[in-house]
Amino acid sequence: MKTSRHLPRVLMYHSISQPPAGEYTAFECTSPGRFRAQMLYLKRRNLRGVSMRELRSAMETGDAGNLVGLTFDDGYEDFLSTAVPILEQLGFSATLFVVSGLLGGENSWEHRGGPRPRLKLLGLDGVREVSTRGMEIGGHTTSHPRLSGLGAQALSEEIGRDRQVLSEMLGEPVEGFCYPYGDLDAQVIRTVREAGYDYACAIKRQVEHTVYDWPRIYVGDRDHPFKLGVKLKLRSLRSLVYPN
Repeated sequence: MKTSRHLPRVLMYHSISQPPAGEYTAFECTSPGRFRAQMLYLKRRNLRGVSMRELRSAMETGDAGNLVGLTFDDGYEDFLSTAVPILEQLGFSATLFVVSGLLGGENSWEHRGGPRPRLKLLGLDGVREVSTRGMEIGGHTTSHPRLSGLGAQALSEEIGRDRQVLSEMLGEPVEGFCYPYGDLDAQVIRTVREAGYDYACAIKRQVEHTVYDWPRIYVGDRDHPFKLGVKLKLRSLRSLVYPN
């Protein structure tokens, strides 16, 4: 099994929407214009943004050299309305990690660092449309809790039940998982494996350094194309990940 130092690069987004005006910055939001510029940067450098499913398939054939994984946490409505058209225009794909127990609701879970904008989540029909348009759907728990320290029953509900619900909804096995807040420990990873997931995306905290705590590079509205290029070139991700 590949260790994290040998895994392809993966970018992490949340909402593709205009960040709120004012002094505080919403880390969840990347403006549509900035996102398009970032995707065009990849395209112009012969890099192709792909889903985790496509990235993993290319890894098996040794053909992932010019691929960059694109992931979007939480499952916001703007992924379908704003991000998908841009991705389709460029021939890119991506993975959307959805909170299966909050479909059609809002991002009402705990936030650190002060207030965050309330954003609408995709409903059942929206998630299905994302899938039919060639994007991968992954699990992000049933209610977006911090997973480390939870008991076995709670972990089974948040992780195992999550995969079951999404697989039934889509009519196909859901392969990937994403840890809310990047919060994980050895028991959480074991539960993800036992639930049948093939990989799981982390942020900065890793336990195994494998495909089950796959590190990602945080990308936000402040990342102009040159800064994105620097992030992609740097080998170490520790100083670049999403501030938790």
